[in-house]
Amino acid sequence: MTNEDLRSFRALIGAQFFGAFNDNLFKQLILFLAAGMLFSGEDKQGLAVVTFTLPFVLFSGMAGDLSERFSKNSVIFFMKVAEIAIMLLGAFALQLRHWYFMLTVLFIMGLQSAFFGPAKYGVIPELVATRRLLRANGVISMTTFLAILLGQALAGPLIDRFGNRLWVSGAMCVGIAVIGTACAGRMSPLLPKKPRLPISPSPFGNLFRTIRTLAQHRGLLRIVLLNSLFWFNGVVIQQSILGLGEPGYLSIVEGEKSLLSYLLVTLAVSIIIGSVLGPRLSKYLSLGSMIIAGAVAMVGGQFCLVLIGLVVDREHGGLAFAQTLMAWIGFSGAFFVVPIQSYLQHAPQDGTKGQTFAVNNFMNFLFMLFGGIFYLLARLPRLDIGPTLTQAGAGLILVTYLWIIRDRVKRIAID
Repeated sequence: MTNEDLRSFRALIGAQFFGAFNDNLFKQLILFLAAGMLFSGEDKQGLAVVTFTLPFVLFSGMAGDLSERFSKNSVIFFMKVAEIAIMLLGAFALQLRHWYFMLTVLFIMGLQSAFFGPAKYGVIPELVATRRLLRANGVISMTTFLAILLGQALAGPLIDRFGNRLWVSGAMCVGIAVIGTACAGRMSPLLPKKPRLPISPSPFGNLFRTIRTLAQHRGLLRIVLLNSLFWFNGVVIQQSILGLGEPGYLSIVEGEKSLLSYLLVTLAVSIIIGSVLGPRLSKYLSLGSMIIAGAVAMVGGQFCLVLIGLVVDREHGGLAFAQTLMAWIGFSGAFFVVPIQSYLQHAPQDGTKGQTFAVNNFMNFLFMLFGGIFYLLARLPRLDIGPTLTQAGAGLILVTYLWIIRDRVKRIAID
């Protein structure tokens, strides 16, 4: 890696860190408002999750084509500039507490992130040698989940501290967007990979053609689907953590929302630790073995969460038990997702990496959308399955699919 590439990689880390921070802070503020604060006795988190993920489903194909037609650093910079304007709208929406205005901003924020994603992940192989790809993705995962940690953790204290003055949180999001844009501006220019690639007027672009290519190329589509089920599972876990605040589980009352944020912090910190240690352990374990072991351990922790409300509650160590399980789930999850992410950057042919990550984004957020719908349906008054059983069901879906394609997973390697 040259000094110029190293500077660009560091700038990329900064741009994606502050972008992920903003996404999660703003989204988490809305999820807190949706989990009963605006709607007495109702939990509308699923609707917010669906709104945020829908643009990824609709526009990831076009985003992938643009990341190949134009230089990836240019796409990254212009998307960061757009983030500043979006967060200004978000500050107004939060202060007004207007539900549909907040959902509109959330949709636009998802649209910006959809165009940012393929360029962000597709540019990594252009800056990093193949032998350093796993370590680079460990750094990207670590900083991404650190940003998720800080964003999600800060939302609860901000609501507890400022109450109705939600514009303060919005102003903070604007400032973070400005810093992230400054980081993106430090990336060195790169040449586009396919400057003559036609851009389809359809928002899906060449998405479905790329999907067919991935299905034929070493079974990559099955690995993309496995990665997407991780994010489906993660979205359900995130919503279930806020659901644990309900009576009968951890019974979190108004003014104690920070306690739920601490659970999210524990989850994210453990993912960060796993992202750091995972690449080092790849010297002793194959990537396929890491993926399988990580998934089984993660879902095992999810099954243990079912004990909250059945065996333990807040008065009998329920909060400490939940934090311990969050640490286990996050640590195991990192061993699952970092090798997959690295393999998906290595395996596609040169000139198709941005489009491959467009498919990856499309599938990830399609399944995140399914995760929002899954949780929303499970929590309908007629069913009300409960947050712990709902997230255990999501984990069961993931390991079932992993079992089906286990032979393909065992062959995963970075040459």
